[in-house]
Amino acid sequence: MTVPLYRNPIARDGDFADPFVLRHDGRYYLYGTNPDVRCWSSDDLISWTLEGPTIAPDEFPGLVPFAPEVVYADGAFLMYTSPSGHGHRVLRADAPTGPFRAITGNVGHAIDGNVLIDDDGRWYFYWAGDEGIWGCEMPSPTEFGEPVLTGVHMNGWTEGPFVTRRGDGYVMTLTGNHYLSPGYRIDAAFSDDPLRGWRSDPLNPVLVSTEGPTTGLGHSSSVRGPDLVSTYLVYHNLNPDASRDLDLDRQVANDRTIQVLGPSTSAPVPAAPDAVWTDRLSPALGPVVTAELNLTPEAGADGWGLALEGDGGSVELRVDRASGAVVASSGAVVASSGAVELDRAALPASFAHDALHCWRVVVAEGELRLAVDGRHQFAAPYAAPGVFRIRVLGEVRVGHCAATAATEADADRRAVVPVPGRFWATLSPGATELVRETPDAVYDSVALGPGTRLDYRLHLQRDLEPVVHLTGAFREGDELVLGLDGQEGRAVRVPGLRRVLRVPLPPAAAATGGADGVRTLTVEARAGRPVLTLVTVTDAALAGGAARLGPLTASGFDKRTVTEGVYDDLTVAAELSLAARPGGHADLLLRASELSEGGEGDDTRLGIHFLLGYSVQLHPDRVVLARHGYDERVLAECPFAEPLAPGAPHRLVVHADGSRLSVELDGAHVLDHDDRLPHLLGRVGIRAVDAELHVHELHVDPNDTVHP
Repeated sequence: MTVPLYRNPIARDGDFADPFVLRHDGRYYLYGTNPDVRCWSSDDLISWTLEGPTIAPDEFPGLVPFAPEVVYADGAFLMYTSPSGHGHRVLRADAPTGPFRAITGNVGHAIDGNVLIDDDGRWYFYWAGDEGIWGCEMPSPTEFGEPVLTGVHMNGWTEGPFVTRRGDGYVMTLTGNHYLSPGYRIDAAFSDDPLRGWRSDPLNPVLVSTEGPTTGLGHSSSVRGPDLVSTYLVYHNLNPDASRDLDLDRQVANDRTIQVLGPSTSAPVPAAPDAVWTDRLSPALGPVVTAELNLTPEAGADGWGLALEGDGGSVELRVDRASGAVVASSGAVVASSGAVELDRAALPASFAHDALHCWRVVVAEGELRLAVDGRHQFAAPYAAPGVFRIRVLGEVRVGHCAATAATEADADRRAVVPVPGRFWATLSPGATELVRETPDAVYDSVALGPGTRLDYRLHLQRDLEPVVHLTGAFREGDELVLGLDGQEGRAVRVPGLRRVLRVPLPPAAAATGGADGVRTLTVEARAGRPVLTLVTVTDAALAGGAARLGPLTASGFDKRTVTEGVYDDLTVAAELSLAARPGGHADLLLRASELSEGGEGDDTRLGIHFLLGYSVQLHPDRVVLARHGYDERVLAECPFAEPLAPGAPHRLVVHADGSRLSVELDGAHVLDHDDRLPHLLGRVGIRAVDAELHVHELHVDPNDTVHP
């Protein structure tokens, strides 16, 4: 299968700092941090046309509007921006391209404002402060309620919140570290409440890159794709001259978590909808449909809306101007007695009856759901006929109308994944039996019975020798077969309890040019009942071999990797000594990647935990095993009966086998841990935390376990 590709960055030479994308009437409008808040427009999220400045030179003289975001509501476009970080202003325009003029003074709230219009019609405002991310409810688009500290932060400077409604909860993306650092990165959090109870995504950071063609990735916004059912993350990368280019990657969900399928160097162009029309009657649709219709009623129009018409009758959805509600009725087409009212849902008091409104209809699983301008109106049982059409009712002007034969969940399961990379096992149409590994898990895993087959669509970023790591729960007697593009599969027989299976596959070549093949990885269960949570595809060509290194030193606050190759399963043995100040320690790093420092990329103390991987820490009074996702989480520790003598040599040995990590000190076994969502690949390194570390000799031995 060949598909057209785009390449990141998708736009250059415009300084696309802090990008925000508004989707309006089937078109996209891009804004960023620059003195005149230039606007670009696009039909496909890939090709952008400069529309020009959106504010006048005298709007904020001498100041640069930071992180502008634009909201459309009831006929008006409202911009929220913080001029040079000195609190926020609200501006208004009649078009997405401006001109915008301020309608408020300084309303405060520091920088990086973001507006959420919830599906119940309530408005919320979020911003970044020294303490992390703040939020408040908005009584109106220009009024701001009592501030609430959300508790979301990123272990240092935190900015760029962006909140969306996802299912019955909320998802926030946010950015941390200084924008001039290669370790500028994006985290995610989720909650059941728009202001409180936020929890970090288990795979944070969801986007980071400190090496390669694009680094310093951050300050994102999320936007619905042209097909109405996909979601894309728009973000910037840092250039050597401190300008920023524009990047785009697919964003998917697994229950309460999100995942960015990137950073990618190339990816399939966002899909178009299955049908587009501009008249009053859609083409044939069904039985599963997501549709959006942009409708502008004529002055004084009443009873306008739309109808779903099929062989079994119709359902009409009309605006009742007098009561300020959307009324659902059935039977109006085929029943001589007329319509039967099914339900009615109130519109907000501010609803402008003569403005453009976006109607979103989802028909799936025996239910009809309607949202108007993002506000949920109602959900009702609906036995869709095999084919139906959507008809526009009343005196309205019809704008962009489109439909796709899928839901958001369908689109996520069909998403194309860039590899090398890691992704949730739920990203397959065959992922139908979903389970939780533990009662407190916030993500789904996939249970596979005999004959269950999962197909994953992969986009190879380069030629590679693929090694597939399956993370989940596997027991003796489980049997799976893995294959690529229909080639003869490789059988995997599980020898005993494991969380990770390592399976090399034959080398695979990536196509070149403007289009590329989407490869299919197949995982099929033959026996047992394995549970699959994550799939990781790596490149065996990058694997490191056995290495003997030393002497090595690290002093004060310092960290670095010391191997060129990367390792999955390995044994690291070191002869080392330390001298530490109170609270200090000396560490071995394993499976370490994406190292960076704090601040502008030179603050070693602030950035001491800025890496992905594991540290084995030798303290004067204990040994500690910790996991790092640009933070530090202690997994296990073993105290000493007597403190270590400063400068005395010790032998530290660490074994990493799949999800299992074990530690020996001076010949004694001291620590074990089995990590449920393990880091699987990275380099070996050393780290000093307020200490002097001397590594006299370091041995690295790969253990390329293949599960036959």
